[in-house]
Amino acid sequence: MADFIWKSPRLIEHETKLEQKKLRVYFPGRPDMAEFRWRLESRKLTSVFPYLIAVGNLFTVISSFEVYLLLLHELVKEHVAIKDNLTHGQGATRSINYFKETGVAVSSIALYEQVQAATRIRNCLVHAAGLLPNSRDEKELRRIQTKRIYLDRELRKKSPEDERVAIFGTPLGDKLQITNSYSHLACAYARDFFINLCKAIAEKHTTIP
Repeated sequence: MADFIWKSPRLIEHETKLEQKKLRVYFPGRPDMAEFRWRLESRKLTSVFPYLIAVGNLFTVISSFEVYLLLLHELVKEHVAIKDNLTHGQGATRSINYFKETGVAVSSIALYEQVQAATRIRNCLVHAAGLLPNSRDEKELRRIQTKRIYLDRELRKKSPEDERVAIFGTPLGDKLQITNSYSHLACAYARDFFINLCKAIAEKHTTIP
């Protein structure tokens, strides 16, 4: 998945070259028409397509991550005797809370904060189209973006001006925006956190095969 995310912007590079060739073929001797078409196509290539690629990739990453959490939840339930029906929350949140109730210090696992941030960002993009006033997590999302919580500590030091997650104004209010580079990073964070979570569970519950 990470490899796909990394390579997916090449679609835009390919289509940009193709569109520039079309301008010469479709409108010989009509620079006015070529300019008109380029205004339409360039907006898609520089704005619409990058947005769709970045957001779509983040959706896929977090959705897949949540499925892995649910699978792990089902596996652990077979070997750890606690009352799962008392666990609160839904979906991935329920799984995380279940692991905590079995004694695993989930919030202490490396990249936990970054994975939680990625999930909140995904939720805002899905349920509020990125518009912060329409998100119930507006305050937390602003903190995540301002303090760059979406990055691990090392990257925060190396990239003080990082804008993989940004906020910009629109007529409908401030809107959250991500880059495909962030989706790629979130994929790596989700992978590494999940591996570390499995290790922590195995260390806590040695009876799990």
